[in-house]
Amino acid sequence: MPFGGVKASGHGRFGGEEGLRSLCSVKSITEDRFFSYIRTSIPPPVDFPLPNPQKAWGFLQGLVNLAYARGLWGRAKGLKGLLRGLM
Repeated sequence: MPFGGVKASGHGRFGGEEGLRSLCSVKSITEDRFFSYIRTSIPPPVDFPLPNPQKAWGFLQGLVNLAYARGLWGRAKGLKGLLRGLM
C-alpha cells in the first residue's frame, strides 16, 4: 500500500506509529560510556560566547592541522597553533 495504514483507510499512517512520530521532537542525549570519572569539556577559546573569535579560529585550525596534517612538521605547526589559541 503506498500510503500505509490499515487496509485502504490510511489510518495507521496518520493515527498510528508514524503519526505519533510526526508529533515528537527528536532529541539526542549523549554520555561518556567509559571513564565516567573523566569529564569532557569544551575548550575555553571555542566556548560560546566566543571571547576572541580570531583566537578561536587559530585554535581550531591548529587542532585540525595537528590531527590531519601530513608529516611531522605540519603536525608540529598544528600543535603550535593549538597552543597559541589556548594562551
